[in-house]
Amino acid sequence: MSKKLGTDQFIEIAKASARIKHVVAPTPLRLSKTLSDSDTRVFFKMENLNPTGSFKLRGAANKILSMTDAERKKGVVTASTGNHGAGVGYMCQKTGTKGTVFGPDDMSQAKYDGIVSYGVDVVKNEGDPINGEKNARKFAAENDIPFISPYNDPQIVGGQGTIGFELFSEVQDLDAVFISLGGGGLMSGIAIAMANLSPKTKIIAVSPSNSNVMMQSVAAGEVLDLPSDPTLSDGTAGGVEMGTITFEYCRDYVDEYLEVSEEELIEGLRIFIDDTNTIGEGAVGVAVAGYLKQQEKWTSKKVAIIACGGNISRSVLKEIL
Repeated sequence: MSKKLGTDQFIEIAKASARIKHVVAPTPLRLSKTLSDSDTRVFFKMENLNPTGSFKLRGAANKILSMTDAERKKGVVTASTGNHGAGVGYMCQKTGTKGTVFGPDDMSQAKYDGIVSYGVDVVKNEGDPINGEKNARKFAAENDIPFISPYNDPQIVGGQGTIGFELFSEVQDLDAVFISLGGGGLMSGIAIAMANLSPKTKIIAVSPSNSNVMMQSVAAGEVLDLPSDPTLSDGTAGGVEMGTITFEYCRDYVDEYLEVSEEELIEGLRIFIDDTNTIGEGAVGVAVAGYLKQQEKWTSKKVAIIACGGNISRSVLKEIL
């Protein structure tokens, strides 16, 4: 695939790296002892070790720190299945900004607890997580409060793209990066960063079979309004906002799409937890499972898997283990 360089968005990623460096320290790139051998090097990018337990802090930090004082005084409204809301909440606490998060009524208890611990309000919404996005936008417009999209925003994508800068700073010749795919903010940021820094690196998007709206949308050539079934990968679950900037980024920068079953993602998560002695959430299992599907293809190569978050309820973790 010949990739455009996405210059404006790449510049935003560079700005984000400088803007958030005092809030988000680089996360470790850890060699997997289970998936690596003398020839094959597989690394986990440990985003689960961020202060909020997820990569989402990067985008939230970049967005809120790029706002003016006048904008922040109005407060912020966002929608989230959990991790983005925690990132926004963390930054609201840091900057003294009032925050409101619209989330699904079946939000993971661990993620709900994480959000409210930062002192922001949570409004629960029935049905698909996309309903929360629609209701949040309406609430923001009616009350003249800035809305922060979980993915459909250049500053959010820019913040997530700082992961690509960190990957390249440690391994300049990565052959592939496996990334779980939901709304596409993480995917877009890393893919644009790598297209500019390491264009030979393949970008592999992985979604759970139960909720793969962006993958199906790219295949169809337009954003689709599709239902999603329940999935352990709640961080990637639900519909995609019409007109999102991440659609074209995913279309133009992703080299390959894979989907995995619930059983496969659970096994991927088990491998990650055993390998790293840290906690991962369902979306981490998605990315690991994607790699396992293609493991032979990457023999004698260097591969990174994005361990995007570690916020999972004890009851769910106990059931998995």
